[in-house]
Amino acid sequence: MKQALLVLSLTACNLAAGAQMRHILSNGATTAVVVDEVPLAHTAQLLPLNGNGALVGPGNAALQVEQVLKNIALSLQEVRSGLENVVKLNICLRHPGLLQEVQTALRKQFGNKQPAVSYVTGNLPAEGALVGIDAVATATRRKGAAVTYHHSRQTRFPTAGAGVAVLPAGGAVYISGQADKGALGQATTGTLRQLDTTLRHLKLAKENIVQVRAFINPMTDIRTADSAFSVFFAGAAMPPVVYVEWVSKDPLVEIELIAASPARGAEQLEFITPPGMTASPVYAKVTRLNRGKKIYCSALYGTDTSNAAAEVNSLFVSLKNMLQAAGGNMEHLVKALYYVSDNEASTSLNALRRSYYNPQRPPAASKAAVSQLALPGRGITIDMIGVVAQ
Repeated sequence: MKQALLVLSLTACNLAAGAQMRHILSNGATTAVVVDEVPLAHTAQLLPLNGNGALVGPGNAALQVEQVLKNIALSLQEVRSGLENVVKLNICLRHPGLLQEVQTALRKQFGNKQPAVSYVTGNLPAEGALVGIDAVATATRRKGAAVTYHHSRQTRFPTAGAGVAVLPAGGAVYISGQADKGALGQATTGTLRQLDTTLRHLKLAKENIVQVRAFINPMTDIRTADSAFSVFFAGAAMPPVVYVEWVSKDPLVEIELIAASPARGAEQLEFITPPGMTASPVYAKVTRLNRGKKIYCSALYGTDTSNAAAEVNSLFVSLKNMLQAAGGNMEHLVKALYYVSDNEASTSLNALRRSYYNPQRPPAASKAAVSQLALPGRGITIDMIGVVAQ
């Protein structure tokens, strides 16, 4: 794989704020995108709903992708951005059989300048929806360090939060998934309170949150979770929220978030363990990025599927090669999201990532157990954010 990695630099006049993106390619596919230190728009999860809230293209994944991308474009218009500025797409498929059709639709839209893409499978917050997507895109430069929230009147959202929020250029924190016990509503409220405690330790507040990703079980109870979010954010702007269905029965919810944070240290990256938490050698409770170009990786899968350990090892080898091509390394990882559908792969991940991470510098992380992955025959995939090492 290492020999096949190429770098494509794009400095197009239509990139928001004149930002530069570098696309890391392998066999013609984008494996990562490196983006300058510019404001980044983060959307909520968009579904194939028209302006009246009706489902578009029942049973037709290609039409649904087209509608979702249209909705993303409408949302990005609110921050003077567009599909040409998209850095990363996080795609949820109703089932793995849709993967090829969705990939074809993305090639039709983006050609050979595709963003980094990751996939997960599971139920979605609208009956009949086959695909849901949230996006990260460069946005027009704005004065000040405040997060701004926007909502397109032309787009229907399945949840109560903002449609898009802008992370200002500069520092950011990535908080690993946290979870509380109990029924879904109670657990969601308790988890949000835990995250609020972490934010306050970091001298941040709700108004700094850019995006929230919640793993819940079951998706049919999304209104219960969304109601808890609405109560928690009462009196403040509710950021974009992305819901992903996982299969955990205890806890029923885990929530991670991204927040804007003024640079506070000389180090490019800080790995933080708030009071009351125990440091882990395989993931940081919080990472603070003070500066640097971000690396958004496409979903990674193991190339050796002979057994779970081989799959995890080959996955990390691919990650190291990708990071090297992008100007990063294993000590400059910001955030990891592991989707696992196999208990053996999960166990191997827990054991083997110790040998790949510096125990003083592991990324913030969440691990979500899902029923199946988008790529058949695989037990684990990694969605990673890194930073170009300075």
